[in-house]
Amino acid sequence: MAAKKTEKKNPMTIINSHIKAGEFKRVYLLFGDETYLVQQYKDKLVNALTDVEDTLNFSKFVGEESDPAEMISFCQTMPFFADRRVVLVSGSGLFAKSNDYLADNIPGLPDTAVMVFVEKDVDKRSRTYKAVDRYGETLEFVTPDERTLTIWITAQVKAVSKEIEQSAVFKLIENAGSDMNVIRNELDKLIAYCMDVPRITLKDVNEICISNPEDDVFQMIECIARGQKSKAIHLYHGLLDRKEPALKILFLIARQFDILLKIKLCVREGKTDEQTAEITGIRSWLVKKYREQSDRYSYEQLRTIVDKCQEMDYKFKTGQISDTIAVELLIVEILSLIHISEPTR
Repeated sequence: MAAKKTEKKNPMTIINSHIKAGEFKRVYLLFGDETYLVQQYKDKLVNALTDVEDTLNFSKFVGEESDPAEMISFCQTMPFFADRRVVLVSGSGLFAKSNDYLADNIPGLPDTAVMVFVEKDVDKRSRTYKAVDRYGETLEFVTPDERTLTIWITAQVKAVSKEIEQSAVFKLIENAGSDMNVIRNELDKLIAYCMDVPRITLKDVNEICISNPEDDVFQMIECIARGQKSKAIHLYHGLLDRKEPALKILFLIARQFDILLKIKLCVREGKTDEQTAEITGIRSWLVKKYREQSDRYSYEQLRTIVDKCQEMDYKFKTGQISDTIAVELLIVEILSLIHISEPTR
């Protein structure tokens, strides 16, 4: 009887090791938030298992109408001039809750068959999940951490015989977030843009990649701290012109000041940059940048501003003010609150 697996698994390492050894489990379940990696490693695994053009030995099921009985029947038939029969099942919903038929038949899958499930909704408490976990591999692809993303981006650039500045990597992640599909698309744009040069720079990222609205909110808050009212309002209207919803901007401003307040407390308590990043939920290399901005405000000012953001959010949600006016009024009130007037030029 197979022992229950409790260790934390690296799905990429497991699939790569199985492919390298040429030894496969009878059933795999691939799932998780990082859809780019799920799709990438699904293709890698299936292509190592079979020729997807071989309709005699490969069968694909898609959607919630997929019939478990048909899958099992296909697996139980001997392969025709091939090492194995392979079934690929995508988006079946069979792991959102228990499917007794599938759970009962997974233990008896023949050695000449491999089932690969790619699912969005997975209940780890279900009998179906537990059957795969016991007799095969349950592989969850989670959002990579900063270090993994940095290594991956550098490797993708190196694969096309180029280099990329570390500052450019950080800016790319800051702009695109941790969604690897978005990062991949931005990398393709960068590589095409820098076709005739060997090195991708921070300037290239700033010129060609998507702009993150959080960057403009950061600059807006910097302008508020410096008393630059017209510039802060200009940045706000620039976001509106780019079709960013005012409610989203209000949320980002509130989130930004909340982060600054938390950073102020972390500095008081002598937290390291890594501890501060974990507490605030920002990237570790951004801590210094945010800490410098928090220095422009006192603790009392930040506490009051956070309360003011909550008050403005309440006024909008109760219909006392429109979302567009709410943000502009918030900017003006924060400026008044910290008693800074716009410098003359």
